Amino acid sequence: MIRDPWTIHALLSPARMHPYLAVSAGDWPKALTLYDWNTSISSAFFESLHYLEVGLRNALDGAAKERVGDDWLTSDRSRLTKRSRAVVAIARSRAGGTTASHGKVVAELPFGFWWSLLADEYNRRLWQPALRHAFDGPVRRRRLHAELNEMRRLRNRIAHHEPIHGRDLAQDHARLLDIALRVGRPLGDHIAETSRVPQLLASKPVA
Repeated sequence: MIRDPWTIHALLSPARMHPYLAVSAGDWPKALTLYDWNTSISSAFFESLHYLEVGLRNALDGAAKERVGDDWLTSDRSRLTKRSRAVVAIARSRAGGTTASHGKVVAELPFGFWWSLLADEYNRRLWQPALRHAFDGPVRRRRLHAELNEMRRLRNRIAHHEPIHGRDLAQDHARLLDIALRVGRPLGDHIAETSRVPQLLASKPVA
């Protein structure tokens, strides 16, 4: 039996296209246009999130090394929780094992790890003695933790090719810039100058 040629409908699948068809009155061309835009805006956000993630992790790592010690991630005296140490162990293995450089281990740690360091359980362990110094001026830890959680959720949806067109993306972009500026004005300014998000938001297809 010879299969009929694949169509774009079948390849993308009705299940995947459902969120787009639902807001396009079942009109396939409109839904596909929205899908294309969702892909573009996701790519643009991922570019800006890249800068935020790298800048944030380096700022947190730098503050921790300066005030806790260069081996704050892997030392037997680590202030990390058991759960966090397990995440570090996985990152260290991926980076090359016990001989891996500190920088390579840092690069292997997921965004969620850095976000977790701002949780209540780390307030006295790391925030007060070290991590609060990672930011350009005073910040409210709990608020920052909540804001970063939104960025983490957005990043995960993009990474799994999920729809983000239904989110308040203008607010997401403003939140991203605000966090970046708190990490350091040069970082926030660079993201604002290079981000493709504003122009894509202005070109969102009308459902």
